[in-house]
Amino acid sequence: MASNLALDGEKAHYVVGVCAMDKKARSKPMRYILNRMLGYGNFEIVIFGDKTIIDEEVENWPGCDFLLCFFSSGFPLNKAIEYVRLRKPFIVNDVCMQSFLWDRRIVLSILDAIGVSTPKRVVVSRDGGVKVDPEGALMFNKHNPDLDVHQVVSDYAHDAEDVVMTADAIQVANETLDKPFLEKPVNGEDHNINIYYSKAQGGGGRRLFRKVGNKSSEYDPDLNVPKGDGSWVYEAMMEAENAEDIKVYTVGQTYIHAETRKSPTVDGLVKRNNEGKEIRYVTELTPEEKEMACKVSKAFGQMICGLDLLRVNGKSYVIDVNGWSFVKGNDHYYDQCAKLLSQAFYINEANKNYHSTIPKEILPANTWRLKGFAAVFRHADRTPKNKHKISLVAQPFIDLLEGSTQEVVFRQKHQLQLVMDAINKSLEMKLEEKKLLSVKEILERKSELPGTKVQVKPIFDKDSNSLRKLQVNIKWGGEFTHAGLHQSKDLGENLRNDMNILNKHVMDDISILSSSERRVRATADVFTRYFLGQPKSIEGVISESKYLLDDSNAAKEQMDSVKKQLKVLLQPGNEIPAQLLQQAGWPENMPQPHIVLQEVSAIMTRMRAVMRLNWANKNVDQLQRRWCCFESPNLFKERWEKMFSNFCNSSGSDSGDSSPASPKPVYCPDPSGIPELYDSLKYDALHNRQFLEAIFSDAEQALQTSSLSSTPSLSNSTPATSTAPDASSHHSVDSTSTSSSSSISDSHSQYNYRTNTHDISPDLRNLYKYVRILFNFIAPQEYGISDEEKKTIGMLISYPLLKSILNDMEDFKASDNPKTRLYFTKESHVHALLNLVYLSGLPTKYPRPILPELDFLTQITFELYERNRHNGTEKEYSLRIGFSPGAHYDSVLDLRMDAEHCLKVAPRRNIISHLSLDAVLDHYKSAYVRIPELAQIEKQIDERKLYYAQEDNE
Repeated sequence: MASNLALDGEKAHYVVGVCAMDKKARSKPMRYILNRMLGYGNFEIVIFGDKTIIDEEVENWPGCDFLLCFFSSGFPLNKAIEYVRLRKPFIVNDVCMQSFLWDRRIVLSILDAIGVSTPKRVVVSRDGGVKVDPEGALMFNKHNPDLDVHQVVSDYAHDAEDVVMTADAIQVANETLDKPFLEKPVNGEDHNINIYYSKAQGGGGRRLFRKVGNKSSEYDPDLNVPKGDGSWVYEAMMEAENAEDIKVYTVGQTYIHAETRKSPTVDGLVKRNNEGKEIRYVTELTPEEKEMACKVSKAFGQMICGLDLLRVNGKSYVIDVNGWSFVKGNDHYYDQCAKLLSQAFYINEANKNYHSTIPKEILPANTWRLKGFAAVFRHADRTPKNKHKISLVAQPFIDLLEGSTQEVVFRQKHQLQLVMDAINKSLEMKLEEKKLLSVKEILERKSELPGTKVQVKPIFDKDSNSLRKLQVNIKWGGEFTHAGLHQSKDLGENLRNDMNILNKHVMDDISILSSSERRVRATADVFTRYFLGQPKSIEGVISESKYLLDDSNAAKEQMDSVKKQLKVLLQPGNEIPAQLLQQAGWPENMPQPHIVLQEVSAIMTRMRAVMRLNWANKNVDQLQRRWCCFESPNLFKERWEKMFSNFCNSSGSDSGDSSPASPKPVYCPDPSGIPELYDSLKYDALHNRQFLEAIFSDAEQALQTSSLSSTPSLSNSTPATSTAPDASSHHSVDSTSTSSSSSISDSHSQYNYRTNTHDISPDLRNLYKYVRILFNFIAPQEYGISDEEKKTIGMLISYPLLKSILNDMEDFKASDNPKTRLYFTKESHVHALLNLVYLSGLPTKYPRPILPELDFLTQITFELYERNRHNGTEKEYSLRIGFSPGAHYDSVLDLRMDAEHCLKVAPRRNIISHLSLDAVLDHYKSAYVRIPELAQIEKQIDERKLYYAQEDNE
């Protein structure tokens, strides 16, 4: 539970309680509305929170004057009803009647009774018929004095009789419904709906479901016979105008918002915007449709109510009533909703003010509220990273170290010139000419690009301690983008809104630490400006901590060892045990990783031929009008050619000339290149979509002119987690594919996205799909395959950060005032810290393998809540740990991007629910602090830290 006052220094006159699961209560639309409400009235907002709702007795729930309360998965509606009966606040949406929405038969019966048109239907009940909640019935009769709910639902109060199913129809009693029709579960929370087509339409059916990726339904040729058990509503299939349905949102009787969307019954493909949200278009309702919406809102006692309409031949039909629903991404709706809710509260201000009448221990000030907030963020969107490594022994490079025995980083302009001078001196001395010429070429082209740096590391002989060689690593790219700016701004504003509702006083004491990396510091700068409400200056707010948040070599040997293990695991013919694959989250019914890796190699080989042919035959400068992030066609080509060199077989073993008697060895690309390839694919899909699609298009023409042949089809490969092929788990190859090698089993619909974007070649689409699967297998395991490796690497990378966060928690508890502590760092620290969270032994809500990838602006959050029920003598503390995958969407190729090229940040989810702070601290200290090897770990961290050449600003 958390709360905030509306006005500084003034006690709020009214308390608005939000009783809903955190996922809904702290969603972006709810935050926007609640923050606007604070500007419309003298309110205090109280978020009850999952801990209170699930764990606490109703008597201990916070008191409030006005209640926003609605059901979602996991919500205990009976407890909410008991609370309303006990405290009697003004309720926006009737709580008792929300149970009516769980049964489609009740909903449809009420729609009939109030004169709202619905499609023709028959109902098959096999559960004894409709059962009406008694308290819901009383409230229904109060809202609808002319109707009796038991009489309204009487037609469906018993099991159906005389049910006859034929090839093209279903008959119940004397009513017949011909195909095509929909089969809907009577349970309103079950969205698995079937469509049955007539023989004249080709038969079969379509399965509708909650949106997965860019799919909301799929055709099933064997879906012909309706269910023989269970209870169902069968509804006539109607051809809606423009193949669209209408989502309607009411705020009382005076404001109604409506949007159209493509109906899921058409082809099951979902159009999405850059936020990953379904694309919808605002539409105007007719007077008759507005009247229907008002009737529905009033009859069900739901001031804020969503319903679905169809327009068919000039007439409108309601097909579903959803109860509490919010419009997404519409500021005008948020303004109107907040204004109308505030007006409704003031109209009902005759309700007694609970500040003076409810028990003191459940006043907002004495219930659970946010005391401290700590969070670790990965930086925002960046350009792809590139690197080039060499080893050498040349005195001019030794001189660069100035006697240091540690790795030294050169990253500012004058420092890179020192490296160039060392290269020129070495070449004059004819030292390492071949290696240094390649390094010189890179630096000449990349030194002006922001983010270019050179790392020089001395390697000493273990026995004699003499210098054996220098490792020189040139890195470029990885620069903060305009999309990163928008992401950081949005996240800062959203987190400010969240804190403003939970407890605005956590904003009074803020400390922000950042890595010294340019992209990390740029993320922190933009975020902070908007998190603080755009002050004139943020000077002095952010501090840099290289020790906590910058790169370190402490875990280099351990990570190198793990990468070697991964390379062995993905070698051709190596069958990884099913248990290990399951632990790593490998998709069921997908072939072994090495098979998928070879498929990636085959696709890359074909795509290289396509790109080179298009480069020769097209005017590449005209393929994309605008470029961003210092990109150009030539830099695009350079980046992709580098990846082709790793994944394509340059020896010619794919040439098609091999004799069956002497098979060539299977080419095995280095799996360590998968993260770089996935990084570039996502980057180009977001920033260079037009060029990406164009340069890899016309694949059929290109392949006709090449001598390449595809690898054997994988459609019949044995699933990696099975011991034998299962024919039922495989579907036919995508008919749009131009090659048999792009036919890894379709059985995983969540990995088989399709789109009507015809410009995306099948090879490009399949490459993204398979590389993403491999990335999700490889990237997390680079930080340890076994739990022991994960813990060791996690401690060597992130122990200082974890220790700082644990200290923050103790400080939050001891302090009289709320505080906020934020850390901005790189992907490696977030991976390592997340592993430590999972290996602590505390119970987690989600297994680690099912978490999405740690994308830009990934967050791990620590929220400390305090409750003071006994005048400060026995304060309680509860900690929960949250996670967001950041600016993530599974298939960016299916998104329509705007000029910002920006994915929005996903909401946080709890991975560790509320636990006693003392228990958590004791658990973490036992696992990571009070351990015998800690001194050696801290020594290794200190010895392996990176040293930076003198910075201009130091």
